[in-house]
Amino acid sequence: MKLSVIFGKNIKYHRYLKGYSQEHLAELLNSSTSYVSRLECGKINTTFDSISKIADILSIKPNELFIERDFNNMPTRISDLK
Repeated sequence: MKLSVIFGKNIKYHRYLKGYSQEHLAELLNSSTSYVSRLECGKINTTFDSISKIADILSIKPNELFIERDFNNMPTRISDLK
């Protein structure tokens, strides 16, 4: 799996754990929902500063965004976690 896809899936995973929507994460990042969506799909790359900011918002270490996990069982909606 491409690193950008692993990164994006980890953003989504940790965003779900925090109960954040894409819209809320975008607000916290001072960016657009489209930007968050493209990151989560692995369609775009970002800077080290953005990686650090995303990790801070999600209350994780930056390296946790690059861990390959079993994403097959990840819920498709935040509401699926409850």
